[in-house]
Amino acid sequence: MTQLTKSNEQVLNELLNDDADVDEYGEWTEQAAARVTTKQQGDGEEEYGHVKLRKPIDLETLCASKGQILELDQNELDPAELARAATQMAMDDVKENQQQQQHMTDQFINNELKSTIPSKDLFSHRLIDNTQDFDDQLGGMQHIIKTNGTDGTPLDNVPSSEAAGGIWKQIIYAGVGETPSLGSTVRVHYNAYFELNDEPYDSTYIRRRPCEFQLGKFNVLPGLDLAVRTMQRRERAKFIISSDLLYGEHGCPPRIPPKSWSVFIIELISWIDCTLVEKLNQLKTKDDELIEDFDERMRIAQTLRDMGNDEYAKHNLERAIRYYAKGKQFLLKTKTSDENQIKQYKDLLLKLYLNSAQCYLKIRNYERTLKNCNEALQLEPKNIKALFRMSIAYRSLQQFDQARMHLNIAINIEPYNAEIIDEAQRLDRAMEQQKKTEQKLYYRMFNN
Repeated sequence: MTQLTKSNEQVLNELLNDDADVDEYGEWTEQAAARVTTKQQGDGEEEYGHVKLRKPIDLETLCASKGQILELDQNELDPAELARAATQMAMDDVKENQQQQQHMTDQFINNELKSTIPSKDLFSHRLIDNTQDFDDQLGGMQHIIKTNGTDGTPLDNVPSSEAAGGIWKQIIYAGVGETPSLGSTVRVHYNAYFELNDEPYDSTYIRRRPCEFQLGKFNVLPGLDLAVRTMQRRERAKFIISSDLLYGEHGCPPRIPPKSWSVFIIELISWIDCTLVEKLNQLKTKDDELIEDFDERMRIAQTLRDMGNDEYAKHNLERAIRYYAKGKQFLLKTKTSDENQIKQYKDLLLKLYLNSAQCYLKIRNYERTLKNCNEALQLEPKNIKALFRMSIAYRSLQQFDQARMHLNIAINIEPYNAEIIDEAQRLDRAMEQQKKTEQKLYYRMFNN
């Protein structure tokens, strides 16, 4: 074997793979030695690959020093190598710019989120923390109903310290509209917990069905009936109710212990004033105009809409359509006297048209859908819901030009609406499918 100097071995260690270029005895192979010799040949310059250095390098000096700057001989560089290096540098620059832009975008989004998303503390009050004693929780709640704590006898005009029981309330998030009146039919969701227990012992969410009852009839626990009377539609609130308004002194063993107080987290989904509906049912169609009071007529029409919404939530679409139709018919006979009444009238009538259109769209009655949407657009020409539902109806009827026209109007109003963008994609697919079907039809016509 060719004997190598120490410097040659250092070159080998840098340029060659040790495992591949030593034999079974650990000596350098003739092929490895030949490659080192070839590397050292030339005109006195060290060459690595296709790149030549301006000055030779003393490897011992390089190893002993902290580092040197290696200057390339530009005249000796391969043009292909130069092109590859330039391309790589350009790609690196593009990648760096993209990373910088992405970082700036992420930073911008984070800043926007900080200004639009409430802090974590604002969400904490929505969480159910039943790990504290009721006495500790009552301090931050309002004592809305006071009782003697034994048989539910109400105590009026007495301080909370003298009332042993009752109902305490804390609003989690506020609702809208008025509180339900006695006799109204309400639909609620709730979770009920015992003290120091995070697992509900009763839950409409677990049953996947809201609780529906009539206020004042006490078909449910007295405390639940009294608590719901203080709520607005879509309100969610926390109540602590004493045992005298729930299961009493004896409870209902083994599930309900004696003298059990409970936490109720209640959400009022909807309520319907049945007294107005009964009054409307007693009237004949020709007698509708006898009700001259504008506010009362608006309450009746709103109640009919609420009843339609309630049936829609139960997937009883036909019954919902009938309630909406009664509401429209009753409202169209209503007379207005000022701008405020005209606005209330149009707002409620618009909702009735849109709700009817949604029901007809669900049952695939597209002609009635279009009719109600057109009526809605007469009241509000740029209503997004009406334009969107008209586009779906026209697409379902394969009237793609009309569907595209109404959808483009909606896109111009709300270009970033996700539902509108999805409908545009569905419309494109439907048009493409129709085009393919027509091509197949023409092919069969001319090739038979």
